[in-house]
Amino acid sequence: MTKHSRKTYGIKAVILFLFVFLSVQCQQKTIIEGKGDLYVLYQEDNSYRIVAAGVDGELIDTLFSKMPANLLFRYHAAEEETDVAFDFALHREKPKWRLFAKNKRTGSKLPEKTLVVSDLHGRLDAFAALLTGNGVTDDDYSWTFGTNRLVFIGDILDRGRDDNGIAWLLYKLQEEAKRVGGEVVFLQGNHEDLVLKNDLRYVHKEHLAFADTMGIPYADLYGDHTVLGSWIRNSPLIFVNGDFLFVHAGMSPVMVDQEYSVEEINQLVQEYIGYPTKEKKELHPRNEVLFGRDGPLWYRGLVFDSEKYPPIDSDDLDKVLQYYDVKHIVVGHSEVKEIEERYDRRVYAVNVKHAKNFKKNRTAGLMICVDTLYAVTYAGEQRFF
Repeated sequence: MTKHSRKTYGIKAVILFLFVFLSVQCQQKTIIEGKGDLYVLYQEDNSYRIVAAGVDGELIDTLFSKMPANLLFRYHAAEEETDVAFDFALHREKPKWRLFAKNKRTGSKLPEKTLVVSDLHGRLDAFAALLTGNGVTDDDYSWTFGTNRLVFIGDILDRGRDDNGIAWLLYKLQEEAKRVGGEVVFLQGNHEDLVLKNDLRYVHKEHLAFADTMGIPYADLYGDHTVLGSWIRNSPLIFVNGDFLFVHAGMSPVMVDQEYSVEEINQLVQEYIGYPTKEKKELHPRNEVLFGRDGPLWYRGLVFDSEKYPPIDSDDLDKVLQYYDVKHIVVGHSEVKEIEERYDRRVYAVNVKHAKNFKKNRTAGLMICVDTLYAVTYAGEQRFF
């Protein structure tokens, strides 16, 4: 080999080394891990602030002027008995502020399967088991439900330690499902409204301690300048598909008498969720009923039967169904022991006490198929009505 060829070979080798080195560097992912608390905040200068409780008890507070393309997050369950961890990336598009989704109706055709669940309140262990047990995700909590649908009808937040993890898991699955033609629908519940409007009566004490240590009011961690806060605010309250209407608490005759459409409800909720109760009423006259005890966030007449919460009359229920052009309403909010049907299958109640049902593998969700409906357990067992 001549001196010239050796020199040329040496230069090529250096270039090749640099190319391989840089390629490896580009492929490497930056991972920020959080345990129980993990939040991404948008700053006024368009930078991103990430605060989290680290897996070893350390506090993470970092700033990115621009979100790195290779940034991943890893959420670890904070409850000692919950062995759940998953990776996720931020959605490709930043949520649009106050996006008024029309969401009148997704169409008359249901997907092959729709799994409905509600009121997890931080029980990430139960949620993870329900997803894997019913083929919605694999053991790494990645979407495997194909073109099917998962509907979560409110109350991620409050009470449990890992409510933040459930929010991130739904957020992650929503993007994964979308890529393959599936869908994850999250509907807001009354506890989302409570946290967003700074009513912290039901927040787990460890979340409040973390917020105090970071010097950030807890409600601000779900403010409209945060990833999860804007994601929640831009989620609907009512979802209609085929003959089914999905809503957190229920639909009362008052909503029909005052002619609240699905479109109006979703628009008002997305605009005014999180405002203090008094301010909601002052900002829009239709908010008093919408956010009150006869509204979709609080109404219990489809499930409860008591002096305080009188049940809906059968004729009034028919009036509600006719007005919204559906045959069934699926609700959470009001707790039942098992997933159950009511009013001759015109109403399905899905808010079970997951802390109790999970231990005994009782029913946990409602599976709607093209030709049949049945309750499912965390392990995927089917219980027909």
